Amino acid sequence: MRNLIVTEFLSLDGVMEAPGWTFPYWNDEIAKFKGEETSANEEMLLGRVTYEGFAAAWPASTDEGAAYFNSTRKHVVSTTLDTVA
Repeated sequence: MRNLIVTEFLSLDGVMEAPGWTFPYWNDEIAKFKGEETSANEEMLLGRVTYEGFAAAWPASTDEGAAYFNSTRKHVVSTTLDTVA
């Protein structure tokens, strides 16, 4: 049996979508934690909106995280997505 690790960016007032609000609070400590968290996982489970955002951003990225996101197997939960790239 495997573990399912859930990572969410949730504001104190309950905003979960549009995580751009987190950018002003990003720092080296958070980056280190997120790097360790993602590199410890073999696969990703994503919703359609998150997947589409990743698919639009990561393939063209030269960011150090791009290799991880581009090579990690992804499972997309959606009732409306017909195909994935």
